[in-house]
Amino acid sequence: MHRPPNADDAPRAPREPADTREMKAAPSPTRRAVAISGNKIWVSEPVAIILICALLIPLVYITVIIIRNEHDIQEAESQITALKSEKITLTHQIESMRERDRLVRLLNEVLGKRAKPETVYKLADLVYTNSRQYGYSPELLLAVIAVESRFNPEALGRYRSGSLSGALGLMQIKYPTALDVAKVLKIEGLKSSDLLEPEMNVILGTAYLTILITRFKSFKLGIMAYNLGQGTVRRTLARNEQLPTQYYEKVLTQYYRLKALGAQLDEKDDEE
Repeated sequence: MHRPPNADDAPRAPREPADTREMKAAPSPTRRAVAISGNKIWVSEPVAIILICALLIPLVYITVIIIRNEHDIQEAESQITALKSEKITLTHQIESMRERDRLVRLLNEVLGKRAKPETVYKLADLVYTNSRQYGYSPELLLAVIAVESRFNPEALGRYRSGSLSGALGLMQIKYPTALDVAKVLKIEGLKSSDLLEPEMNVILGTAYLTILITRFKSFKLGIMAYNLGQGTVRRTLARNEQLPTQYYEKVLTQYYRLKALGAQLDEKDDEE
C-alpha cells in the first residue's frame, strides 16, 4: 500500500546562498542614493560621481596653487638674479667712476693749470681704461708718461745731441714700433701723425709695454726695454753686462710719488 504524499515529502527548492539573500534583502542602489546593509554601504552612481568630484576638486585646487606658487617662486628667483647682476654692474660702474675721478684729481694736482679740464678728463679716462685692460696700476702708466713726455701729447723725442729721435707723443713711441704694435692690435691705416693723438698713443704705448714685459718675463726688464729697445737689452744680457737702471729708477720714483700724492688726496677727502 502506498501512503498518500505528505507535505514533508514534497520536493524542496534549493537554498539560496546567504549573499544572494542579502542582495535581495538590500534595497536597490538605483532606488536610493545611499543604502546600508550590515557592514556594507551602497551608493548610487550619481552620488558616487559627486563624492569623487568632491574629493578631486580640492586636490585640483591644491595642485593649481602649488603650480602657481612654483611659478611665482621661479619668477622671484629670476628677478633676484637679475637684481644681483644689476647690483654688480652698478657697483663696477660706481667703482669705475670713483677711480676716474681720483685720477682726474691726481692729474689736476700734478699738472695744475698746464692742461685744460677736457684734456685732463680725457687723459684720466685713457689711463684708467688701458691700465684696466692690461692689469696695470694707473699710476704706473702715469709714471711712464711723466718720464717720457711730462704729459705733453705733442712731445717730440730728441737725442742728447738735440736731433730728433723719432719718438712721438705722450708715451714717446717711434713710428716703426707703432706699426708693429698696430698689426698685433689689428689697427690699419696708422699714420705717424696719429701718434700725436693721446688716445692712439696711450693705446699703442700700453700695448707695447705689455708686449715687452711678456717677452722678457720681467717687469723690470720690460720697462728697461721700453726705453733702451729690446735689441739693446738682449745684446747686453747676452754679454753678461750690466744694464743701465736710470730710466727704470725714474719710472719707479714717479710711480711712488704719484701713489703717495693719491693717498694724500684720499685722506683729504675722508677728512672733508
